[in-house]
Amino acid sequence: MKVRWRVLGGEWQETDTEAKTVGELMASLGLSAEEYLPSIGGKLVTEDEELKEGTEVTFIPVVSGG
Repeated sequence: MKVRWRVLGGEWQETDTEAKTVGELMASLGLSAEEYLPSIGGKLVTEDEELKEGTEVTFIPVVSGG
């Protein structure tokens, strides 16, 4: 299935994937859940969110500081 994804502020990428969940997609892209929060349609989602053909996922970098 094809899904579109981007890191917030970056260009959209289209990927042909067998991932069934956001977590599987993140793993296949080498993105850590400790470093990025997934968002679909402007809403944060969990890693077990199911993907469908054409889903657009934005990964938001986690910012920390002190």
